[in-house]
Amino acid sequence: MSGARVMSQLSKVTHSRNQWKHKAKQRGDRDRYQRKQHARISAERDRVTKALNAAQARLQQLEAQLRQLEAQLQRPVPRPKVDLVLLALQLFLVVRIGFRAVSRVLSLLAWALGIKKAPGPQTVINWVMRLAIVRIEAARGLKGLPLSQAPFTNGLIWMLDMSIGLGTGKILAVLACDAHHHQLAPGALALEHVHCIGVCVADSWTGETIADVLKRLIAQMGRPVAYLKDGGSDLHKATDLLGEQGLRSPCIDDISHAVAGMLKRVYQDHPAFTTFLSACGQVSGKLKHTMLACLAPPKVRTKARFMHVHRLVTWADRVLKLSPAGGAKTGSTLAKLRVCLDQLPACKALIKRFRADASGLLACQKMLKTTGLSHHALVRFASGVSRLS
Repeated sequence: MSGARVMSQLSKVTHSRNQWKHKAKQRGDRDRYQRKQHARISAERDRVTKALNAAQARLQQLEAQLRQLEAQLQRPVPRPKVDLVLLALQLFLVVRIGFRAVSRVLSLLAWALGIKKAPGPQTVINWVMRLAIVRIEAARGLKGLPLSQAPFTNGLIWMLDMSIGLGTGKILAVLACDAHHHQLAPGALALEHVHCIGVCVADSWTGETIADVLKRLIAQMGRPVAYLKDGGSDLHKATDLLGEQGLRSPCIDDISHAVAGMLKRVYQDHPAFTTFLSACGQVSGKLKHTMLACLAPPKVRTKARFMHVHRLVTWADRVLKLSPAGGAKTGSTLAKLRVCLDQLPACKALIKRFRADASGLLACQKMLKTTGLSHHALVRFASGVSRLS
C-alpha cells in the first residue's frame, strides 16, 4: 500500500510539474509576443513621429517661401535701365507726349512698374538726342530704289522743313523717304517710312546756308530724286543754287502749302476779305469777357494765314447760322449776339464762296495725307470732283 501511495504522489507531482511547464511556456510565448509587438509599435511610432516632424518642418518652410513669394509679388520687381529707356522713348515717339509729360507719367507709374527713380525731363531729352544721333548716322548710308527717269540719284525724296525753333535759333531738318513708297506701301507716308538724315541749327537761314547743308548731304549720300518743301523763298533759292552747281533736282510743293497758295491767289486781293478779317477781330474783342465768350473766333496766325483761315470761315458760317433772319427781343441773347457781329453779316457771300472752294481742296488734302496715292484714293478723288462739278 505504501508503494502505491508513493507512486500516486509522484504521479501527481509529475502532472503538476508538466502543467506548470505548460503554463510557464504559454506565459513565456505571450510575453515574448508582447515584447515583439511593443518593440514593433514603438519603432512604428518613432518612424511616424519623425515623418510628422519632417512634414511639419517642410510645411513651415513652404509657408515661409509662400509668404516670401507673396511679398515679392506685392513688391514690383525693379526694371533694368534698358527697359526704362525704351519705355521713355516709346512714350515720346509713339504716344507723342512732351518731355515733361513723359517724366510725369513715369513718376505716377513708378511704383507699379518697379522704377526706383523716374527720369527728369532733361534725362529724357538726352535719351532722345542719343537715339536721334544713332538714327541719323544709320541713315547716312540709306539708298532707295532709283527711278528710270533719274538713274544717277539715290532714289530718295528729301523733305525740307524749318518750322521748329530751338531757343533763339531755327532747326533745319532734312528727312528722306523712298520715291517708290506708294508702290511699296499701301497707305500714305507715316513716321516709320521716313528717316532723318540731317539736322542743323542756326540763328537765321538763307538760301546760301541751306544750299551748303544740302551740298554736304549730297556729298555723303548722293543727289535726291526730288525735294519736297513748302513755298518758302529761302528753300526755293537753295534748290536754285544747287541747280547752278550741277546738282539740280525737281521740287515738289507740300500739299498743305499748295492748297494754301491756291486760296491765297484767289482771295488775298478780294475786296471783302480784308473786311472779313477786320470783322472777325472786332467780334473777338466784343465777345471776350462776356457770357458769349464761348462763341469767340479761333486764333489764326498772321504768318501762313491761308493754311488755317478756313477755320475762321467755318466759325463765321456757324455763328451766322445762330442769328436767323427776323427780329430779336431787346435784351435777349440773340440781340446781344447781333450787336457783337459787327460787319460779319455783310461777308456772307464771301464766306459761302470760300467754304465751297476750300471744302473740296481740304477733302483732297486729307485724302492724300491719310490714304496716300493709290487706285482706291484715285476713285474717291474722281467721285469727289464729279460731285463738286
